[in-house]
Amino acid sequence: MASDYDVFFSYRHRPLDNEITQCAFNMLENYRLPQALRKAGYENIRRAFRDTEELPVSRILTETIDRALRSARCLVVVCSEDTPSSEWIDREVSIFIELGRADHIYPLLISGDPDHSFPPSLKLVPDIAERIMDVRVPGNDRKKMTALLEPALLKVISGVSGCPEQELRREHDLRRNRRLAWRTTVIAAVFLAVAGVSLLLMQQAQRYRDNAQVRQQASLRILSELTYTLPNRLSDVPGAWSRIRDVLYRNTEDINTLLLLSPQNEAASFEVAANYEKLATAENALGEPEAALASEALALDTFHTLAEADYPGAEEALASAYNNRGRFLFDAGHYADASADFEEALHRLRSLPDPDPLTLARTEMQAGNGCFSTGAYDAAEAHYEESLSLLVHTPDSPQRTTSLVSTEYNYGLLLYSLGRYDKAIEYLSDADRLYDAYLPPIFYQEETGLWENLTNREDRRMHVRVLDLLGSCLLNRDQPEASLVSYLKALSLAEALAQHSDNLDDLRALAALHQNCGNLLSLTGDRGELSHNQYALASEQYYAIWEKTGSASDAVNYAVSLRHSAELAFYAGELEQARTLDEAGLAVYGAVCAELGNYHLSYYLAWLSYYDLIHLRDPAAALEAAENALALDPEQLQTKLTLAYACLYSGNNDAADALFSELLSLGSGLGSFIRADLDAQRQAGLYSEHIDAVYEMLDALPEIPEAA
Repeated sequence: MASDYDVFFSYRHRPLDNEITQCAFNMLENYRLPQALRKAGYENIRRAFRDTEELPVSRILTETIDRALRSARCLVVVCSEDTPSSEWIDREVSIFIELGRADHIYPLLISGDPDHSFPPSLKLVPDIAERIMDVRVPGNDRKKMTALLEPALLKVISGVSGCPEQELRREHDLRRNRRLAWRTTVIAAVFLAVAGVSLLLMQQAQRYRDNAQVRQQASLRILSELTYTLPNRLSDVPGAWSRIRDVLYRNTEDINTLLLLSPQNEAASFEVAANYEKLATAENALGEPEAALASEALALDTFHTLAEADYPGAEEALASAYNNRGRFLFDAGHYADASADFEEALHRLRSLPDPDPLTLARTEMQAGNGCFSTGAYDAAEAHYEESLSLLVHTPDSPQRTTSLVSTEYNYGLLLYSLGRYDKAIEYLSDADRLYDAYLPPIFYQEETGLWENLTNREDRRMHVRVLDLLGSCLLNRDQPEASLVSYLKALSLAEALAQHSDNLDDLRALAALHQNCGNLLSLTGDRGELSHNQYALASEQYYAIWEKTGSASDAVNYAVSLRHSAELAFYAGELEQARTLDEAGLAVYGAVCAELGNYHLSYYLAWLSYYDLIHLRDPAAALEAAENALALDPEQLQTKLTLAYACLYSGNNDAADALFSELLSLGSGLGSFIRADLDAQRQAGLYSEHIDAVYEMLDALPEIPEAA
């Protein structure tokens, strides 16, 4: 039978399925193969078929649909959770298989997964997984799904035209790049023409060389704005890098070409290197650390050459380049390499005859961060102290305030991790006072329901982090009232930053503060409506963020928020609710923890151990899971605590005593937390003959000391 149609669409008549099918139908019918492939003899798709009405209840296909299906060369099955319930879609797939065209069936997966979205017949097709066209996105965002459609449909176009898919994709990408380049060239040509006419009218008497220089500088300014300012504004836009990457690189080449027109070779080389630094910063802002490191390496090579030639300013620029590369490495998690670059930057700055004290202080802080991340705590403290010493003698300015607060925050974070809460509170309280004096107060406008006066957003984000950490330190020094004041102050500021914000970090900070407030209220015995509301808000916000990003780390945040709500329900004696929340959280965490490394896998197993203990009442399973968790991460407190409980209820009393003794010696406020856990476990019916001995250990605890 002659082929009346190249493609037949089989789909459910549901809103999402309809919309995506219509888009795919239009794309296929309007797609034209690249010229090189047409010359090679490959043909375009001529016609596609989709039925616009829901099929009748009877088991007989209409004559039109049956003819279209039997004559089609390819079958596209649009798969969602609604698809398996359609007998017609399954029937259409079966007919296509019977016609001997199973190898030309292409699933277009728009939601769900193959196990739950494929009709039964489709699951029987050999090698079907290799032909899946996956356009799923969190929240079924139509715009994002449509953006994924065209590259996905190249599989079908390859199947119809006979052109190998790899060759088709290569030619498709080349054509797309040529079109993008042509559009950019036309825009640039129009701009330069308009600029040239304007300059001619305004400066008609000037010589041609002067005009050329003016045009060159104008072009540089505009290209630099597009290349190095735009990425910061797009840093929160998913997929922004892939969309503007080619434009960034092409603009960078154009800027370098203009710079190298200068007769002063070393000056031009210096500017080109600085240009690569800007490109690296843009790449890092767009979430491409490897590309940023490659661009920064080009800048470093040039600055090294200029420094060896004693070019003015090259040594200072080289120090800055090492510092920048250190930041990129730090952001990518390569802490040892980052620390080495920070130290190199510091060494070069110190060798200058008159280094800028503010730049030197900032670099000392970065070096401290590098040492902190690699466990060199004494060296980190020395760098932070030196940074603070330099800033004391630096003239007052907004930059000095920002640097001072950043150093005090990072130093406070180090002291907090070492259990030196009193000194951490001292520095963090000073940072809070500095921001209160430097930043104008925000206020809530009742008429509009909005926070006003939100200037200096980056400084205010740091203020939120300072207050959050200060609250944690105060809580660990057994000052819950002061801790709550700090958390609530941070919470109001975080709410102001998050209003109408697309910045996911603002939303994460707000969710974390709701969770911290819930933790504080729970730890101080208020496990009622207030703490429940804080946990509920945290879970709601974390879930919304996870829906937007689909990332594993955001899934973890959501899962942990569910665990806190489960603990609260358990403390309140609501065991069924606690079990439901624990199971939901474990399901989310278990799906992503393996890809995040041993820390998260250990935490998951510790949580599973606690679930086995309090819900399944299976101390043996709890003990096994906790031991496996500790083997993965021997330093994790949560794992040690869970293992202690498992040992207690398994009758391993000596091991339980040793673990409880170790935990209680840390001076981090764990005593009241353990007592609350044991009280809740006893109320839930868990029993151990040795539990009274553990209570005696808790009763004998001294006042929380300040760690050395």
